[in-house]
Amino acid sequence: MQTPSIALGLALFLTLGSTAEAQRARCGMPHRQPLLPGQAVAPSDCGYFTNVPQVEYEPTFFYDIPVVFHVIQDTSGQGFLSQAKLAEQIDVLNEDFQALPGSLGAPGTPGKIRFRLADTDPAGNPTAGITYSTNNSWFQDSGSYWNTLAWDTSRYLNIYTNAVPCCFGYVADFPSTGIVGQDHDRVVLWWEAVGRTPTAGWPQNRGRTATHEVGHSLGLYHTFEGGCGSATDCYDTGDLICDTARESTDTFGCPSSKSSCGSPDPIHNYMDYSDDPCLWEFTQEQVNRMRCTLENWRPDLATVFPAQELARAGAPPNPLALLPGQTSEPRAGAVWDPLIDHASFVPGSVLDVLGVSLQPTNLPLGPAGTLLCDAPLIVTSFASAPGAPFVIAVPNQTNLLGLAFCAQGASLSASGDLALTNALDCLIGN
Repeated sequence: MQTPSIALGLALFLTLGSTAEAQRARCGMPHRQPLLPGQAVAPSDCGYFTNVPQVEYEPTFFYDIPVVFHVIQDTSGQGFLSQAKLAEQIDVLNEDFQALPGSLGAPGTPGKIRFRLADTDPAGNPTAGITYSTNNSWFQDSGSYWNTLAWDTSRYLNIYTNAVPCCFGYVADFPSTGIVGQDHDRVVLWWEAVGRTPTAGWPQNRGRTATHEVGHSLGLYHTFEGGCGSATDCYDTGDLICDTARESTDTFGCPSSKSSCGSPDPIHNYMDYSDDPCLWEFTQEQVNRMRCTLENWRPDLATVFPAQELARAGAPPNPLALLPGQTSEPRAGAVWDPLIDHASFVPGSVLDVLGVSLQPTNLPLGPAGTLLCDAPLIVTSFASAPGAPFVIAVPNQTNLLGLAFCAQGASLSASGDLALTNALDCLIGN
């Protein structure tokens, strides 16, 4: 199959502030085209022309996707990106696809899709998940560089950075066309659109070009695909998503409002063309479609970790209790946040023991600390020196896999007041 032409994106040139910006469209992704004979068309749940949200695609567990960045620069060194910049881009993807609290993507829908730099290459060797190439032609997005550089596209998300002249970014085609596993299955980013830090070439950059293009790679269309489509047949027309407002044309800049098709446009959706600072959401059905794509079209791309550390939604609720480094001094008789040591808790790993430690800070002098655990573990109590961690070893036994338990640290102040951590809910294995 030929790599789709990016020429369709050239009609979308922007009138922007800098010369570099004016040369590039927001996205070079071609519009949905009639499929050629022999191209994939099923399943209908998240197909090329259809969408049927199903409850099994809701985000009840995490998909972890390994990423390899292929950094292409020219002989003058233009296009170089540091490992820190690429790690920053991974952070942006995780903020946006998980709607992480405190991030720019927080208002969106938590999709439980995570990204990480690959730590093993296709031959099984350790890797930083980054390759560097110097080639003037490849830097201009010319030549079949993917035939030389691609890692198994069924198992790695291959992202290339260069000076692609057409646009800020594009993907070669949608996964439901049968491209998965072929070398040219790729995401391409203009190198100045990488990372969360604004660049001279694009001062609006916050790393959302990658979010937009990876959305395409996971089966999403532009919110304005096909114009308004049909309000009564929204799973078969337009962007195939019913909970994105219908939109007749793309949005540029950061308007306070914009309407078409009889309703406000989804100008904050990652799959529109708004400037990065104005983008902060995928909808629930977009998340459903992406997870459906991972299940049916890219089944070998992600690792599944159903077992996760979860914050208990109790009284008082404290979702930050499970974030590394979140801590406050314990107060006599008050609920306080522990510092959670995640290093020894590896959900889904093949280990004899999974450990969870609660490390309180400034533990009051006085009686012993206590760790309370409920089913399938028994209540445990033990003495602990001030400041020492409470540690619980969880057997990774077949009969326990998938079962939940709750751990809670407690200590007594010198005056006898009880101080408790927020409850820590966990699942054993997967």
